[in-house]
Amino acid sequence: DIEGTNAIVEIKETSKAPEIINENEYCNIISNKEGMITKINVQNGTAVVKEGDIVKEGDTLVLGYLEGKYTGIRYVHAKADIEAKIWYSKKEKVFLKQQIQVPTGATEEKYTLNINNFKINFYKTLSKFEKYDTIETSKKLKIFSDLYLPIELIKITNTEKIEEKITYGIEEAKQIGIDKASEKIEQKLPNKENILQKYENSYAGEDYVDVEVTYEVLENIGTKEKIVF
Repeated sequence: DIEGTNAIVEIKETSKAPEIINENEYCNIISNKEGMITKINVQNGTAVVKEGDIVKEGDTLVLGYLEGKYTGIRYVHAKADIEAKIWYSKKEKVFLKQQIQVPTGATEEKYTLNINNFKINFYKTLSKFEKYDTIETSKKLKIFSDLYLPIELIKITNTEKIEEKITYGIEEAKQIGIDKASEKIEQKLPNKENILQKYENSYAGEDYVDVEVTYEVLENIGTKEKIVF
């Protein structure tokens, strides 16, 4: 977007867009995930799987043709509603003894003026902290609501951190692993309301705990694939 003298670019992560197949084109329906079929309702085409079947990604679920005793084979645009149980798993290893970085609450601020990519620093020394996190925020100067000048004020905020040694018990480490794995899985789920079961397994070693969390989720699966003759 162009706003006055400013160009605003927004970048978002996305998945590859599926191929759009017109209704008058012949196509099959293939599985886009691994799972167990729980329901299949075919409106057009010939089902090649049934409830209870385990399918892998890329397996054909519905063929894009109908075969009659007197009409022979007739190709169609396959349509179906297909549900399956999908399993999402994640493993985490949590060490019983760890060194973690803890913020002390102490901060320092430094400023830089950027004029046409020429920077003027209003500080002469490095940070007084040995370990710290840095956050930079910038503000462009403008004359009107959408007319920006090539001048940018950059604020640098350093937050001090110190290292602390911490020791977890077996059950505490196990729960930390479960929480981490669960959070990562739930970020990938299209709909948390369709979670059927949650399974947790753990193994305690001499100085660590291994955790595996599995979610069983009910999802609609299947994507259309054009028939090429």
